[in-house]
Amino acid sequence: MAEVTTHFSTWPWQHWATERPSAAALSFGEQSFSWHEVSERIEEYAQGLIEQGVKRDQLVAAIAPNSVQLVWLFLATIRIGARYVGLNPRFSDVELNDILDELKPQAIWLPPKSTFLPSLQEQTPALVNTGQILRLLPAIQPRLVPVTWQPSRAVTYTLTSGSTGLPKAVVHTAEQHLASADGLLSLMNFTADDSWLLSLPLFHVSGMAIVWRWLYRGACIVIPKASDFSEELQQVTHASLVPTQLQRLLTVTLTDTAQHQLKEVLLGGAVIPPTLTEQAELAGIACWCGYGMTEMASTVTVKRADVSSGVGHVIPHRELLVKEGEIFVRGASLCLGYYRNQMIFPATDNAWFSTGDLGEWQNDELFILGRADNMFISGGENIQPEAIEKVLLTHPKIEQAFVLPREDDEYGQRPIAIITTALPLDVGLVAELELFMAEQVTSFKRPVSYFTFPEHLRGRGIKVSRLQLKQWLETLL
Repeated sequence: MAEVTTHFSTWPWQHWATERPSAAALSFGEQSFSWHEVSERIEEYAQGLIEQGVKRDQLVAAIAPNSVQLVWLFLATIRIGARYVGLNPRFSDVELNDILDELKPQAIWLPPKSTFLPSLQEQTPALVNTGQILRLLPAIQPRLVPVTWQPSRAVTYTLTSGSTGLPKAVVHTAEQHLASADGLLSLMNFTADDSWLLSLPLFHVSGMAIVWRWLYRGACIVIPKASDFSEELQQVTHASLVPTQLQRLLTVTLTDTAQHQLKEVLLGGAVIPPTLTEQAELAGIACWCGYGMTEMASTVTVKRADVSSGVGHVIPHRELLVKEGEIFVRGASLCLGYYRNQMIFPATDNAWFSTGDLGEWQNDELFILGRADNMFISGGENIQPEAIEKVLLTHPKIEQAFVLPREDDEYGQRPIAIITTALPLDVGLVAELELFMAEQVTSFKRPVSYFTFPEHLRGRGIKVSRLQLKQWLETLL
């Protein structure tokens, strides 16, 4: 992968501090930093971590939403040769403790006033004693950071989306992240004069990928404040969004194309309605969509969004094979492996990684059919939940849809729909949906019951855990 990293003979921010020292590099609210200032700030915080005892190859866990402090922490962590893992702060205390017990990080960072710290100290005192609580401060006594740029070193552990069970910690090197960025940016028009909004969380691979695209291109990254998200989205040229974020933006703020600078959007995380991308294109926003996964450091295939439900073509530095209906991938962005029991284990026994996703090629475009482990049988017929979900999402009043099996004495299992709707899910809307689905799909694929998506599972991440939905559903049936 020499073609990906040859222009970085040192840390990417140090490279850009030399090449473009005064160019805008990072923005947060009223604060703005040049590449020279970014490089200096990372160095100061890296020295601070060393002063607190963080060592090379140790694991630093951050339990926090996106912020400028979190970005500094991440970059300072890898600068000293340590490894970074982000944890979703909206996880329950039990979930966080389970994950921390599995990872056993040597250091933990939480934002000021975090509500998790008292629980952490109470429930896992041994872990707190061995994994110190970090502060993000420059060193009291400036010191040398004795770690050089080595792109093949492990730098990040990124948790899988956790759609089933406890998420795995996927290990990537800087070189693998840069290969991911290089492949996507060979198609998207993202230049050094552009800006990308850090619109997705750093505990998810899609958020992490934004940071590496920024570092690869030497452009500007904008870190939004929660209260100003829509306004700041209008001030950037690029963003990674889930469809609901784009829909909210178009509905509320982008009635006049002169109000925004947004040029391109990368969509993911859910089925993308063609009407949404058509509306965005009319507003002057080029929409891209694709298929990716944590193990491949984000995107694997991509295309300009259109009426087709396919996910496009394989991008540079990746390869994809469909064998007996299952998707296999490999390439320069494939992870080193999974971290467990204080060791890194390979993700595959050979060059090809088994994704567990089902797909097929149609006219040289990849179509995702669903997860092999999501399929269930109803009355002797194979049911792929994702196929039913796609149909449900074509109804104008449905914003989010998940289909799960319910045990049935006669059929074995029957499909149940859990949905988010624009209007309350009352008897009238259920009748409307039943009539709609009767016109769209054969009888054994029609949901036999509809439930409103549970409030306590909203905002838990980009992907929703089907296991948690199943557990919630079992309490109702």
